[in-house]
Amino acid sequence: MLRSLRLGDMVVRHVASLLALARRMTLAALLVATICAVFAPVAAGQDWAPPSKVWVENTGHTVDKTFLRTWRANLAHLGNPITQEVRDRVKLDGVKTKERTLQYFQNGVLISTGDDKRGDDWHVRAIPLGEETLTLDSKRLKGTKFAKIADCDGATRETCRYFKSTKHSVKHGFKQYWEKFQGEQLIGAPITEEFVASDGWTRQYFENGVLLWKMDKGVVARAIGKEAAARSKVKTTAIQQPGEIPTYAEALFSPPPPPVVVTTPTGPGPVQGGYKEIVISISQQYMWAYEAGATVAETYVSTGTAETPEVTTPIGYWSILTKYDSQTMEGTISNEYYRVEDVPWVMYFDNLGNALHGAYWHNNFGSPMSHGCVNLPLDIASFLYGWAEIGTPVTVIG
Repeated sequence: MLRSLRLGDMVVRHVASLLALARRMTLAALLVATICAVFAPVAAGQDWAPPSKVWVENTGHTVDKTFLRTWRANLAHLGNPITQEVRDRVKLDGVKTKERTLQYFQNGVLISTGDDKRGDDWHVRAIPLGEETLTLDSKRLKGTKFAKIADCDGATRETCRYFKSTKHSVKHGFKQYWEKFQGEQLIGAPITEEFVASDGWTRQYFENGVLLWKMDKGVVARAIGKEAAARSKVKTTAIQQPGEIPTYAEALFSPPPPPVVVTTPTGPGPVQGGYKEIVISISQQYMWAYEAGATVAETYVSTGTAETPEVTTPIGYWSILTKYDSQTMEGTISNEYYRVEDVPWVMYFDNLGNALHGAYWHNNFGSPMSHGCVNLPLDIASFLYGWAEIGTPVTVIG
């Protein structure tokens, strides 16, 4: 029999359908059907793969597999895409000058090489906009006092790095930022020392970018990607989200959790040997309904709390004595009066006032909750009421 995988779920089947199915299928076929049903979510989870292209809502552009990994790892530095991918000839150190794929981001421009002999880490890098930006800024920087070219004399490796290629160093917060965001490939070597510009920002130019710092802002990258796009008149108009491309969210790149398979208790089978029989387990807080030895319904239930003998569901062999579509239950237990109106699908199984019935006032099935009755979910209570005749055996086990 197939069981629900969530606590409190019930599987109810009409007897005629079950018996017809049993006649048509062998035990082996039933087993295969059960395995397929239970483990189908697992197979579906194995098909998961992260997207190879996303649409960025803030700027209205896509990023695909060419730059997706680098962009995600360095989003805080690069900013969002402001163009689609474009093709252009760019002169770069270490590779031949030829037409390549580029994409403009707010704070830089990424280029795909694929033929850089320095290895895979260099197959995506930033183009050298820092030098161009410094040249364009030179007039506004006229009169600015630049720090003298200096090495890291007197500083530790943790606070300073000196670049022989440019004879400049990067220090302190700029160094930490440089190391965090693939400094070699995306920011490049420093081409000035840091200095305080007229706008109050501490500034430093690098081969591929410009870093800024203020006490209340921390280190940020200047938006030289936007500046370069404007100078080059590259099309930055946002595009509509392609129908098959998801909106970027980092959660898209986390695999779904493995399915939780909750096993339900295994029933003992008919205990009293009746053609129809209801069996309730106190320890498992579970119920099975059998017909001709086959399970036709099962569910978690709530039996008596067993705090006193009066609220303990009695263990033993019983049977359905009386039935009521709906009944108001009231009484006094341990000097406490209770009254519950319109209790549905009531079936008394002993002369002590204990009954199987639906419970609309809680959904905590699987835990003892009652004064001794057996609380059932409403749908299973309705099914049992129509299925169980007067005299149907009811067995309560420990």
